[in-house]
Amino acid sequence: MVFPLIPYILLTLGLAASLWMFLTLKREIQNQARSHRKRIEEMAALLREAQEIAQNPEPVLSPVHPVRNGFNLNHRIQAVRMLRRGEDLSHIAAALGATQKEVELLIRVHQLSALASPAASFAATAGASTADSGPGEEPTEAAAQGN
Repeated sequence: MVFPLIPYILLTLGLAASLWMFLTLKREIQNQARSHRKRIEEMAALLREAQEIAQNPEPVLSPVHPVRNGFNLNHRIQAVRMLRRGEDLSHIAAALGATQKEVELLIRVHQLSALASPAASFAATAGASTADSGPGEEPTEAAAQGN
């Protein structure tokens, strides 16, 4: 008599387990939905706050720095001449009203450009030494050869 009831008992246990799993899953889904809603509300509040800030921005005061012109051609030529005369970087920077780093950069650029085109460097050297000589004076032979 017990043997014919076993399939019904197993079926009942299976249905009960399925019902339990369904209810557990439903509860987990509700918990996740609740946490997602809470997270969405937090993000919406942050978004509203960001929109309010964007609509009413605070004025940003930036420090006013005096605008300085960079090295123009005359300053560059003067710095190269002073360097050729053997003056140190701090003296050149002080004479031109520039920082020592700017003068170092200028010298590096000049050296790189001199390495890149020796013919242009020779022409610049010859032109600079001609400019160094006074009016009515002829450039010396050493100045024409590029020192």
